[in-house]
Amino acid sequence: MVEEKESGAGEFPDPKGMQRWLESEIGRIQKASELRIGEATKFVNEYARGEISADEAAERNFQYANRWGDVLPGIASPHGVSDEEILRKLDEARAVQGAVDKHVIGRRRGGTPETSR
Repeated sequence: MVEEKESGAGEFPDPKGMQRWLESEIGRIQKASELRIGEATKFVNEYARGEISADEAAERNFQYANRWGDVLPGIASPHGVSDEEILRKLDEARAVQGAVDKHVIGRRRGGTPETSR
């Protein structure tokens, strides 16, 4: 059995709290997936049926990409790519995004990235 460290006691949720977090996380992932798939399916099917023009499909695709971003940043197709490689690419993309976010926040506060740390 794993013992809790005294210095961190109370900061991290207990196992029941982590189970509640996991249930919530799964629910959010499922909802996002449902919305994302629904949005993409709608405009692609409308375009395929000739209900919207190529320009409208392109605009909707642009809006979709801005709203949702890449599913797996840095991975064009997951086929033949190991889980470890996908996770590495995801970590790299998040690190880059974190640096960009820090830069933008620093500029919004009127400083430079170096002075806003």
